[in-house]
Amino acid sequence: MSRARVSDYRRRAGVLVLALVALAGYGALQAGSALADQLAPLGWGATAHAASKPAKHASATHTVAHTYRVAASGTYAIIVALAPRPTTEKVDVYAGGKSARGNAVGAGGLKLEFIGTVERRSFSVRVVSHGAKDPFSVASALQPPPTATPPVVTPTGATSPTGPTTGPYNTLVWSDEFTGAAGAAPNPANWAPDSGGGCGPGTLSTNTPNVANAELNGNGQLDINALGPTASPPYSTAQIDSDGLFSFTYGRIEARIDVAAGQGICSAFWLLADDGEAVGWPNGGEIDVMEAIGDLPSQTNGFLHGPITNNANDQQYGGAVNSVTPLAGGFHTYGLVWSPNLITWTLDGVPFATATPATLAPTSQWVFNGHPFHIILDEAVGGWPGNPTPATVFPATMQVDWVHVYQ
Repeated sequence: MSRARVSDYRRRAGVLVLALVALAGYGALQAGSALADQLAPLGWGATAHAASKPAKHASATHTVAHTYRVAASGTYAIIVALAPRPTTEKVDVYAGGKSARGNAVGAGGLKLEFIGTVERRSFSVRVVSHGAKDPFSVASALQPPPTATPPVVTPTGATSPTGPTTGPYNTLVWSDEFTGAAGAAPNPANWAPDSGGGCGPGTLSTNTPNVANAELNGNGQLDINALGPTASPPYSTAQIDSDGLFSFTYGRIEARIDVAAGQGICSAFWLLADDGEAVGWPNGGEIDVMEAIGDLPSQTNGFLHGPITNNANDQQYGGAVNSVTPLAGGFHTYGLVWSPNLITWTLDGVPFATATPATLAPTSQWVFNGHPFHIILDEAVGGWPGNPTPATVFPATMQVDWVHVYQ
């Protein structure tokens, strides 16, 4: 198969939040890469008995509370993860002075990200369930101040430029800060336009090498612009990659991105095996660091594609996290820590999903060890996110502040 965008095989099933990946799965990584703000429990609050059957009214509530200590005061990204439940229940979550009420927790579990200020080096998390009590786990990461201000919107998201402060991959080996004059093409030493791609069957956009579709904005960011609708093609956009220019095997990769909003818009940041064309997709493997759908403004997804039987889109693994702070309209840092037999996805420096060979279905083949992958940034219109509506605003812009690779 050609190197055309392999995600043509993605299906809507990819956006479902899969069963909660226990944060203990990240333990192997944390052993050598502990977050600076590793949490220490201080004590439990009162916990009521679980209901024997799903509650029908909010009056039947149960509360679980916990207090956490961090290394320093400041702004934190806090991820609260609730385990899957056999029946769907409603929960209210309070963390670091922020709240999210009326969240549904079912077979896929639930992860919520809060951005809040932690004073006196501790914060509390409280989960109020309208049914059986819900245990939860918590991870957090201290957020440095913004490194840049976008020209149009003020960031509402977190801005962690380096993710975990210690660990096996902390030497910067490659980066692009997208500095340059407004209207210039991205650095040709780092990126080349790719005419392939899309977001599954029904993609309406065409990738072009036109600077109007992928240009520096003069403020230190790359703008990937989906334009349209026009007569031919109906929508134009861009996909750029580092194939033949830069590849790496193992390490930590992060990008600070403001994803595009709107029905029918798909923003993506992903890795593709250099030998993918020679061995045929998906035999080389594909690692999706971030895939965000414009009409799901608070959800980001991570996927693995590789050899697997009885799977139409060769999707071996999928994980997702829901952010209380909308991902569109502000910058967030999307990351991946890739080691032999271990891949962990992060949002704003906090892990939310982990995959190992044992995580995959028995009919899967782990193809993510020992060979190089290159980097791809793209935006698409249509496909598995559905078609745009009259309310979708064009140009729809995915804005990239920087991309960093550490080894």
